[in-house]
Amino acid sequence: MTKNLNTTLSTLLNTFELINNTLKNHAEPVLSGYTITEMHCIECIGKIENPNVTKISQSLNMTRGGISKMLKKLIGKGTVITYTRDENKKEVYYTLTDLGQAVFHAHEKIHQEWNSKDMEFFKQFEEKEIKFALNFIQKYSEHLKKAIADLKKE
Repeated sequence: MTKNLNTTLSTLLNTFELINNTLKNHAEPVLSGYTITEMHCIECIGKIENPNVTKISQSLNMTRGGISKMLKKLIGKGTVITYTRDENKKEVYYTLTDLGQAVFHAHEKIHQEWNSKDMEFFKQFEEKEIKFALNFIQKYSEHLKKAIADLKKE
């Protein structure tokens, strides 16, 4: 069992690395200089209504402090700017600049292209096999989230 578990975990890690490298190697030039996490932060800002640090941190499952640091970098890179709303001048929200929109759309394009390619791959599997794999990944993800939360309590 231990050998199979180690092989499974190693395979998962290698698969995530391959996904990351594949996306990076096929990215448009506008995406160079951005980490995957920064691109996902830009994606959140592009999709969430009135995105603030709390909403972004919940969406990305990151700390508010980590999101704040990343937002400062993205502001420095010229992809994000801040704004406030008339009803609450204290709350800071984020929006994408024209450059941020270009990064957002390039990132979306990569996802669409790879989803199309992945659909061809997944056609070889029966629905029950895909459901099993998804169930496994979701349960393992929840296990990892719990382990991280437990570590933060210590």
